[in-house]
Order: sequence, then C-alpha cells, then structure tokens
Amino acid sequence: MGMRNGTMKMLCAALALCMLLTAGAGYAEAAAANPVADAYERASASVVQVRNMKETWSPETGPATEISAYGSGVCVEAGFILTNWHVVYEADFVEVETLDGQIARARNIFSDDSVDLAVIELETAPEGLVPATLGDSEAVRPGDLALVIGSPVLDNVVFPGTLSVGYVSGVNRPSRDMGYFSRAVPLIQLDAALNAGTSGAGVFNTAGELIGLAALKAGEVDGIIYEGLGFAIPAATIGRVAGDLVAHGVVRRPRMGVMVSDLDGPEEPIRTYPPSGLLASEVDPEGPAARAGMMLNDIIVEFDGVRVHDFTELSALLDTHQAGEVVHVKVYRCLDEMGYMIDNPEYVELDITLGILD
Repeated sequence: MGMRNGTMKMLCAALALCMLLTAGAGYAEAAAANPVADAYERASASVVQVRNMKETWSPETGPATEISAYGSGVCVEAGFILTNWHVVYEADFVEVETLDGQIARARNIFSDDSVDLAVIELETAPEGLVPATLGDSEAVRPGDLALVIGSPVLDNVVFPGTLSVGYVSGVNRPSRDMGYFSRAVPLIQLDAALNAGTSGAGVFNTAGELIGLAALKAGEVDGIIYEGLGFAIPAATIGRVAGDLVAHGVVRRPRMGVMVSDLDGPEEPIRTYPPSGLLASEVDPEGPAARAGMMLNDIIVEFDGVRVHDFTELSALLDTHQAGEVVHVKVYRCLDEMGYMIDNPEYVELDITLGILD
C-alpha cells in the first residue's frame, strides 16, 4: 500500500511539472505573438512629451521658467513633432522630451488652429526618434483596436510612454461645437483612456501605424460625468495639414479670397430679414471671389449646389476641392457695401476659380 501511494505521488508530481512546463510554453508563445506589445515597441519610438513653457519674473525670485501646460506629440519627420495647437498655444517657448530623456527645444512652431494641429520644428533632432508611419484612417472601423501612446500627468508627475488600449467606437464624428475646431474634421471616436497630458498623443493600429492624434475627451458636462468618450484627429487630416506645415509653414488650402461670418436667419428670405448663410465681411479685391463678381455683404447660401448655413459646412465642402477647380456659388444680395438694404434683393450665381492665397 505504501509503495502504491508513493508511486501515485510521483505520478502526480510528474503530471504537475508537465502541466507547469506546458503552461509556461503556452505563455511564452502567447507573449511572443502579442500584437499590442509588438505595435507598442514600433510606435513608441515616435512618441515624445511636449511642454508649454512660460517665462516669469518676480522681485523675490527674479526670472524663472515654469510649465504652463503638458501634452504629448508624435515625430512625423526627422526634427518635426506633431501635436495639438491648444498644447502649444501662447507658449513663451516649447520643449519636447523623448522617452529616453533627451530634451530638445522648438526652433519654430507652425500651426493651424482651425483643426487644432501644430508642427514643432526642433533646434536639434533627438537621436533614435523615428518618424511614425501614417496609416489609412479611412479604413478604420468600429471595433478595431486603438493604441494610444502619450504622457499623462498626475499632480505634475509625468508617466512618459504610457499605453492605453481601447477600441474605435465610431468614425466620422462631426467636430462641430467640439474642442478647438472651427473647420469640419471627421473625428475618430475612442473608448481608450485619455487623461491630462495626452492631448497630442499618437493613436496607432496594431501594425504600429499612426491612424490619429488624440485631441479631446468628454468629462463632466452639466453635472453629468462621461467615461470612455474620446476623439482623435484622423490620419487623413494629419497627412494634408502636417505635410503643408512642414513644407511651407502654412496650410495651402484652396480659397475664394473672402472672409465670412455666420449669419442666422430663415431658410428662405423674408421681407425684413435675409436667409441664413455666410456674410462676406471682407472680399479681397484681387481674389477669386471678387473676380467672379462677389461683393462685400453678399450672403453665401449655396456652394456647388449644396445649401450652406455656417462656416463648418462651407469649409467641409471647400476642403474637397483643389486650387484651379471651378465651383458654383449662389449668393443672396440684399445689402449694399455700406450694409444698407437695397430696393431689389436678388439671388446671384457665380463661378469661382479657386486659388492658393498667402
């Protein structure tokens, strides 16, 4: 009986060891095939922290510098970092820090506040910082994994290179009345955690490609707390805007040569009030719109056959065109250039050849 028990104990021990070895091999195999870890290793080489710096002075301490705002950024070209415009807004100077502790100061900052993007040109390019590979944001689907890599901050303690993993919750979310956007941007919705300091963080797919830039999250609105509701600027927008900012310092969009302001009103004009649309508050006398016949105080109501009510709608349509293309624009003319009502208001149709304006 004793021998039988001893044999059983030996068999059980051998079986347990076999199970541990098998489990260990399974864990190693799973770890080796972890697409998230692999993507993090590739993508994190492009990620930096961004610091908005202020210069201060007081009689007691004299001159000093302090951090006004924390953010994140992604290398898009050697010596160039992409981040949100609101991260670097009103900075006295900006510096970035890589995950291995290299610090570089900004030489120039080129920005487009209408889509909340900025490109930082560094004085020196940090060693080992790899430009991100731009992914296809138009192929992104709800349910795809989204890897956010940035530098969240808790009580002035920075956690560089933090990975937050979630899913794409939606695509083509309108930017109207959200964040710092004044142009239409088809935002990517995420449920990955976004926190203070992750504005400008890279959003990557499991191939390690940049599919977006974290821009904002819902927090508390009217006493209601929202969780898992973040938004990113898609790579398609990043490619167009960052490419121009790096190459030219400005975004070279096709323009009509007119400054507009939103005008509330009825859908169709009534005797005492013009229709809603975009009031031409300034018209460049040498610009495309003026050459086509647009006048100061004309109200743009249609662009390429589409009814428009505000700048967000107009900019979304305008951004689908290239310089040199001809667009058909309908305006309602009811005011003279002094802003007084005219006797015979009328709709006027114009063909405008878009141009690149400095």
